[in-house]
Amino acid sequence: MQFLQILLALMLFGPVLTLAQIRFPVPAPPDAATFAAAIPRTAQLLRTPGAEVRVLVYGQSISMQDWWKSVRAFLEKRYPNVRLVIENRAIGGFSTDRLKRMVDNDVVPFYPDLILLHDYGGEADYEQIIRIIRSRTTAELALQTDHVSVGQNDAWHDRHGNEWMPAICKTYGLARIDVRSGWKAYLAQNNLPAKELLSDNVHLNDHGNYLMAEIIDRHFEVIPTTPAQPAEASATVQTIPVALKKGQKRLKVPFVGNRVDLIFETPVNGPLSIQTDGQRPSAMPDSYFHTRPSLRPEGFFLTNIGQLLAMKLSGNPQPEDWTLTVTEVDTAAQQLNFRLHGSQTGDDGEGSSGTTFRSRSGRITIDSTGWFRRRTPSDFKQFAWLKPGDTLRWRVAMMGRDTVTAADGPIVTVVQGVANGEHTLQLSGPGLSALRAVRVYRPPLGN
Repeated sequence: MQFLQILLALMLFGPVLTLAQIRFPVPAPPDAATFAAAIPRTAQLLRTPGAEVRVLVYGQSISMQDWWKSVRAFLEKRYPNVRLVIENRAIGGFSTDRLKRMVDNDVVPFYPDLILLHDYGGEADYEQIIRIIRSRTTAELALQTDHVSVGQNDAWHDRHGNEWMPAICKTYGLARIDVRSGWKAYLAQNNLPAKELLSDNVHLNDHGNYLMAEIIDRHFEVIPTTPAQPAEASATVQTIPVALKKGQKRLKVPFVGNRVDLIFETPVNGPLSIQTDGQRPSAMPDSYFHTRPSLRPEGFFLTNIGQLLAMKLSGNPQPEDWTLTVTEVDTAAQQLNFRLHGSQTGDDGEGSSGTTFRSRSGRITIDSTGWFRRRTPSDFKQFAWLKPGDTLRWRVAMMGRDTVTAADGPIVTVVQGVANGEHTLQLSGPGLSALRAVRVYRPPLGN
């Protein structure tokens, strides 16, 4: 009825607004009340003045659309006293079976406090993505159910959102954002067909982006804005006060987890050396990550069929820039040959995408399944194959720190990415006198 009244007004009073520009109020979704309880640490951080809150938007093309920018603006306005760091690392077309190959290297280096996750694809692969995140980070997850599109299997999507997803959220302690129910209610209340919110059969137009953002915003509205005391401990993150003796220059801290932050009361007055289990972080392969291999490292990485998606850093990694140059391409067999070069390592071998490749230095290992191939002739038909001479570039960097100095600020991450288990942190040097606490991150699942 509301829709018909507005349409009549447009016809009578002229084209002040187009139908596509009409936005109706979005009521609070029925599951919003339980949202804060399902992301307790993020809810606390948002209310802690001066806290950094890291949010990752992850999934495929729906997650890449503009709604996430509106959510970012909403959170920045609602919680102005915290430092929000929000990134979007979604990859268009990457359903769960493809995204699961990317998630470890995409998520662990950023180490978010909260992930807004939406993806299509098989539920077994979806669960694997969740398990990787929950075993490699302390991030809380909010899973978004599917919106209403045209020509979809409604029964499957209803079951996925109303049965499978609540069960998986209960198993792993996750939040659910019931986009689908909110979408259906909005369409019914305003007598709108699903296509009015879509640019094609599935992707969102401006109206759809508005509704997606509003549904997600309504969930965050249940988290108060009044300041709260910092959360000193949770099931996954614990802050341990440090009591030092006068003149103490060494400290051992046993911990269980895969990340450690040092919190300083005053700037360090000299270098502070870091070791984990008797090794500098720079000597531990798990302390390193790589950026996404790309023809255009400064832009979106996925441009061609045949691209390298993921690799394993092994041997003795070091911070450096890498290039992989394509030497031959067989598009019928979906294979290519290449040579590898590191800015510090130098020429590091030649290989084929059809077999597992291990570089001469042992620093780069590429499995034959780690390449971007077509599944059918029409899969990603908008992309051309790489050609001989094309060069993929990426960077290897370290997540931990060997040394902390006065220039590093009051909170410094010194260990990150190591196996989620028992370790011993060893600190030494004059900078120890400024240390106030050690914050340990323990992912809820074992490796």
